[in-house]
Amino acid sequence: MSRHLVHRSPTLAVLAALLLTALVGCKSPAERARVLTKDQQQQIAEHVLSAAPTPKTALDVDFEGHLRLLGFDLEGEPKAGSKLTLSMYFRVDKPLAGDWKIFVHFESPGKRRQPYDHYGVGDLYPVAEWKQGQIVRDRLEIEIPADWPGGKTQILVGFYDWIAWSKASQNRRLKIEGKGKELATNDDRIVLTTLDISGGKPGGASAERAPRAAPTTYRVAKMTTAPTIDGQLEALWDQVRPTADFRQPDGRPLRAEIATRAKMGWDDQYLYVSWTTKDPDIQNRHAEHDATLWEGDVVELFLQPDDGSGLYYELQFAPNLATFDAKFTGHRQPAWQSAKDWESKAKSAVHVEGSVNGDGTDRGWMVEVAVPWSAFGLDAAPVGRTWAANLYRIDSAGTHDLQHMGAWAPVGGDFHALGDAGRIHFAGP
Repeated sequence: MSRHLVHRSPTLAVLAALLLTALVGCKSPAERARVLTKDQQQQIAEHVLSAAPTPKTALDVDFEGHLRLLGFDLEGEPKAGSKLTLSMYFRVDKPLAGDWKIFVHFESPGKRRQPYDHYGVGDLYPVAEWKQGQIVRDRLEIEIPADWPGGKTQILVGFYDWIAWSKASQNRRLKIEGKGKELATNDDRIVLTTLDISGGKPGGASAERAPRAAPTTYRVAKMTTAPTIDGQLEALWDQVRPTADFRQPDGRPLRAEIATRAKMGWDDQYLYVSWTTKDPDIQNRHAEHDATLWEGDVVELFLQPDDGSGLYYELQFAPNLATFDAKFTGHRQPAWQSAKDWESKAKSAVHVEGSVNGDGTDRGWMVEVAVPWSAFGLDAAPVGRTWAANLYRIDSAGTHDLQHMGAWAPVGGDFHALGDAGRIHFAGP
């Protein structure tokens, strides 16, 4: 792919603010000295137990010989709109150095996830400070949204290295050993329990997708002049109608700080697409072509021609100029590791209002793309035809959480679900 990047330089005042933030405000509890009040010290003391607990659900889960989950208590009614109180009991078999976080995923499989990442004891007592032989009670409240999908929901638990993730996008988790493997997933999470949530949307239909009488549609007009692919979105783009504001994949409004829109056009050689997205912290540390860009800030395009073949295409563009493209013969087939062998030969450019992977306050970024018709095996634009399509945006603040994802045509958590996706019609000028 041909690529181009434009940055807007911060002012001296912003640079000074960045420096101050880097020195003071961007360190985690494990990286900076903390001064605790007497009340906070007392709260920690109350959660370090002097005797072995007798949890309602006893477990024996070994996390790499360092921490052992002895069991948990769960209080409250598993009902949409209510709260649950989860108390977990960990024994320190071997102190664990580094900046580790406990993660708890409240997850309706394939539909919705609500994460609870924390350092321990209300973020007052990081794992790195836990001492040999201690038994630590870690307690948190889980608020079940009123529109949570009814049916099976899992609570999954594990530990991950925050520094490895935040600085290098390395998903380093403590491995589960011993008897705990029986409860472990293949991504080093423990299925703590499975609940049957009542009172939510039946089967998760309304929570997973926004009901629509007909697919979202967009008229792709012919552009009178070919745009210069430099990320700047020159005046000719002003003549192109934007999509509606992206929404969460479950149909709810997208957070204003990551508001996103897109535009599309065509000429005899290319399909043109542009995204404009707000972003207060632009991050993506995958710089290689065809890397897992969806683990950071990225925009995505899915296209399925109307030829009945079932073929569809996925293209991704990150603010650091990294790109990904793949061709699928059926729903998620072949696996993306093989599908990415396809090359679109698209041209793309990015304009960043701030910096990528910096520590400052950013404003947003724009992407401009030209995909040749030859990428789809065509000699010319498919004028008068209608393709299935969708456009997405993933925010680095929560790449597995629906509230940090935007979709032009919300169809739920499966981005590859093009049967109910939008439709784009290739019209004249």
